[in-house]
Amino acid sequence: MSLPKPDLDDRTFEQLVAEARTLIPRYSPAWTDHNESDPGITLIELFAWLSEIALYRIDRVTDEHRLKYLKLLGIRPQPAKPAKVGLTFISTEKQVLEKGTHVSTEIAGKNVNFQLDDDINIVPARLEKIVVDEFTSGIFDRSSSNENGDLFFAPFGEYVQKGCTLYLGFKTENGNVPDVLEFMCYLYEKDLIAPGKHGEEQDYEFKNASLRWEIWSESNGIKVWKPVMDILTDGTNDLKKSGRIVFEGIEGWTASSTVLGQKYNSDYFWLRCRVEASCYEYPPRIESLRLNTVSATHGFTVKDDNEERICTGLPDQFFKLKEIPILSRTLKLSIAEEEWKEVEDLDGSGPSDKHFVLDNEKGVIKFGDGERGFVPSAGSTIKIMEYVSGGGVEGNLKAGCAWTTDDFSGQITNHRPSSGGMDVQTIEEAIEDLLKDMRTPYTTVTAKDFEDIAINTPGLRVARAKVIPNYDPAEPKPKYADYSKGSVTVVIIPYTPLEILKIPPQPSDGFKNAVCRHLDKHRLLGTEIHVIPPDYVKVSVSATVFPMDAFRDDSLIRDNVIKKINGFLHPIKGGEDGKGWPIGRDVYVSELYDQIEQVEGVSCVVKLAVFGDKGVSTDSDGNLLLNSKHACVYSGSHTVKVSRETGLCRKRG
Repeated sequence: MSLPKPDLDDRTFEQLVAEARTLIPRYSPAWTDHNESDPGITLIELFAWLSEIALYRIDRVTDEHRLKYLKLLGIRPQPAKPAKVGLTFISTEKQVLEKGTHVSTEIAGKNVNFQLDDDINIVPARLEKIVVDEFTSGIFDRSSSNENGDLFFAPFGEYVQKGCTLYLGFKTENGNVPDVLEFMCYLYEKDLIAPGKHGEEQDYEFKNASLRWEIWSESNGIKVWKPVMDILTDGTNDLKKSGRIVFEGIEGWTASSTVLGQKYNSDYFWLRCRVEASCYEYPPRIESLRLNTVSATHGFTVKDDNEERICTGLPDQFFKLKEIPILSRTLKLSIAEEEWKEVEDLDGSGPSDKHFVLDNEKGVIKFGDGERGFVPSAGSTIKIMEYVSGGGVEGNLKAGCAWTTDDFSGQITNHRPSSGGMDVQTIEEAIEDLLKDMRTPYTTVTAKDFEDIAINTPGLRVARAKVIPNYDPAEPKPKYADYSKGSVTVVIIPYTPLEILKIPPQPSDGFKNAVCRHLDKHRLLGTEIHVIPPDYVKVSVSATVFPMDAFRDDSLIRDNVIKKINGFLHPIKGGEDGKGWPIGRDVYVSELYDQIEQVEGVSCVVKLAVFGDKGVSTDSDGNLLLNSKHACVYSGSHTVKVSRETGLCRKRG
């Protein structure tokens, strides 16, 4: 949707002439000849014609005008964005590539260029074994999951606790001991909601787990797991996001064919990750681990452009660069050995400000006119020190491309497609962003403002937020009493992809603090904010159902009824609307009757009772009454009996 173009004055030639004719008797009563042959009427028509031309020009709103309007509102079209890709290097010998190394692939006869984002130490090794010790649930080999891109595995199991451990077995060429190890960890996130985003604010970092990385070491007959935490670079932030993990200066690593009492046919260098403490909002899940992998960004750096550019000393000079498009804020240039500054426009530049403007798409550099920006002196030379050419959708490539570089002799591939490349934003798209931004709350005024801002905490996946105004959870008061003026309590539920909840989703202290810090930035002065988890109540249902005659599989009916109840009482995916059980809402047996009778094969519900823990009570109708404003339910164990005794089934509902 674009902004409507205003008509500043839509009068036509005929309307202007008619309006002037009506004014003649008022200002010149002696003028009685109003025919077109009268010289005065001819002049009126002439001026009406000129006025219509002027009005037409006034009504023209060009792209430059719209850009200025957007700038006044704090919005500018976004520049082109470069794509990113993870490149995996395979080599039979150890090699090192530096940050900025140029790599390229050919697509439809055209070279597409990327640059490495970090240094990488390539070791001749392979990740062959992945073993998960779920501590209390068993030990499982997940090696095949890493080899198939359609699968994923939970490195610590579905219910993470202290002692859960991930074991990685590496095989090296000729048995050489690695002293450095780098791999990319890609998490499975396809079934998760997108992380929160609020304007241009940065993502919040928080800690919700403590992991300990160790290597297997044998020295003088002593076998130990040796910690490597002091030399670890963890881009995953304890497996909360996809990222790169780097170990450098590894010492004392020893190969072994045995781990967790299991003997393998070959020796492996074992690296393990052990959970020391866990408050994960949901269990991490790994889609793939890629050894010798580093990210690269679409584009290539142009340095020391030797093309001679001599200033003329005239205002509004412009020069063109050879390689286009150019990534925003990457151009560095100097004139007379002094570096000049790039600005968005010269409107705020003074006569002595050494500023320039760059058109990133066309590669055109423009200097000032002496009033807005300094004019380079005549005869001075412009030196282009550096800029990066790239960006746009052409950097979004499919997986499995063949890559080359002058600095590496092995094989390079991308197991995943590159993504994130975007062309420069159009004015219409910028206007759409403006309209969306105008609907985004940035100050907590209403209860909905609190909920929206909490859910959109940058970098966090907040599934539900419920605001309780005039409520302080530290003060024990009746359930529906408003007693703490100025206090606002926000109940949050973090997202989890789990359908069956043995343990309901609880926000860690770091998670709650991040939401609280975000709300604090946007609160009104004097508002006291409390961020708390819900008070979960485990709900169990006992039901007797009568099946339809056509359905003879009682166990299938029983399973489907339990599945329906679990889904209905889910804190994130339950409720009448499927968006989660409303926080603070009681459980009514009439709704459970209705849900169960929707199950295929169920004729009616003969008997139903609902129970809850934490001392919750039921009323005379059997409805479960929660005992706090911030209580929420989740499924416990349910008992469903299928009875075919005739005469029990009454009319549905």
